[in-house]
Amino acid sequence: MTSQKLFENGIEQVKFSYALAENILFIFLILFGFLIMYPFIIFGIPIISILYVLYIIIMLGFVLRRQLCTTCYYYNKMCHCGWGKVSSAMFKKDCGNLESGAKAALFTWAIIMVVPIFGMIIILILEKSTWLYEIIVFIPFIILVIITAILHTIDCEKCKMRFICPGSAAKNN
Repeated sequence: MTSQKLFENGIEQVKFSYALAENILFIFLILFGFLIMYPFIIFGIPIISILYVLYIIIMLGFVLRRQLCTTCYYYNKMCHCGWGKVSSAMFKKDCGNLESGAKAALFTWAIIMVVPIFGMIIILILEKSTWLYEIIVFIPFIILVIITAILHTIDCEKCKMRFICPGSAAKNN
């Protein structure tokens, strides 16, 4: 990464409180995804919901931190979600692969946002839950998906990596 490719007007670091708030939104998004699929119980265990959360913890907590954050300008800095700081505590700089990380991130965020929707449909078809329960947890889930998408775009517009990052939602002009 060369400095001339960086967005000169990009923010250097964000406040910890902003990163914390964004992570709280992610946690609630994942929690509502978990709750949507919770009624699908096998042998008394909400196995689909548990696998969903385990996958997210592994991918967001470790795999993507190594693949994406170690190659990012914000490595060891407070980025919009604070993961640059987190990754620097776990991995050496540039040990990841931005291209494969971007593909994995796209797949991971699709799982986070789409699997609960399909899970809800299957649960309702199998009559494992009520429409009322599913709607009560689905509406906040969808609202959080929308908020997350909006924040992603806003964060990318302020990011030093907006022209380099394959996951950038910012327009290049």
